[in-house]
Amino acid sequence: MKELWNFFSREQTDHQYNPTLWTRRLPTDDLLPNHIDITTKNSNAYRKKMGNHLQTIPFGNDEYLGEMDVFRPENVSENAPIVVYIHGGWWQWFSKEQFSFLAEPFNKKGMAVYMPGYRMAQDWSNDKPMESIVRQMEAAVATILQEAYDKNSQAVYLVGHSAGGHLVTMLHKTDWSKYNLPDEASNKIKSIFSLAGLFDIRFLLDSYVNDEIKMSLESAKTVSPQLLDNTKTALCPIHLILPEFDTAEFFRQTKEYQDKLLEEKQKCHLYVIQNRDHLTIIENMIQEKDELFGYILKHMSAKQ
Repeated sequence: MKELWNFFSREQTDHQYNPTLWTRRLPTDDLLPNHIDITTKNSNAYRKKMGNHLQTIPFGNDEYLGEMDVFRPENVSENAPIVVYIHGGWWQWFSKEQFSFLAEPFNKKGMAVYMPGYRMAQDWSNDKPMESIVRQMEAAVATILQEAYDKNSQAVYLVGHSAGGHLVTMLHKTDWSKYNLPDEASNKIKSIFSLAGLFDIRFLLDSYVNDEIKMSLESAKTVSPQLLDNTKTALCPIHLILPEFDTAEFFRQTKEYQDKLLEEKQKCHLYVIQNRDHLTIIENMIQEKDELFGYILKHMSAKQ
């Protein structure tokens, strides 16, 4: 008997997990090129504007070694709240530089922004690339938490989109004690915002997404938040945010994951951003009075 995760045909899976097929604002073939053009142009402009206030620092060791960009303009104090942004691209496309423009709205509100990069799934020399990416992002956030502790920053917020939305959800479950952080550092994460993320990765096994990654069923289980028990009794609040025009499967997975967390007595909020699709949900964050940015700011300051 087939389980739900392998019930779809390859064609059905590719349709359900390809968000560019679910919006009509542009021809399908034009959506990604347009997205790349917009994000590249805006990111290059902001990186140039930042000048010497943009730093790139290392994190991790050995195969998990990586770099992150730190956006801390003059108006942002050393002990300011920190936003960690993890980019999407199905764990195999794009880079941190592609989304530098998203630092600007947070910087304008007096927050520092850290954007860690991760090695693409197809570039790992082991048979567990997905687990390795999660481990690399843990190393990045552990470095940030230590820095937040050292600088006396009062809060760290994790924000991720698509594949990054999946990664921040995995980080939500991380036991930070394995990184020898002070308890006060581990408790700096105050909220997590998963934008158009996925939570049961088994559904991608027979899809275009896995053609290059080649993850196994066992790996997919290991990196599926929907299948993992919490290692801590109380986690910080998590916000599962969807664009109105995302796919049916993204909606189903998100609602099921919220149900799981609520059953576990965790604080979990689901919110739908109106008139946005899988790409415009982040493209429009730099617009004045953007609904998503307003939601994030509201819940950064609220006691939840």
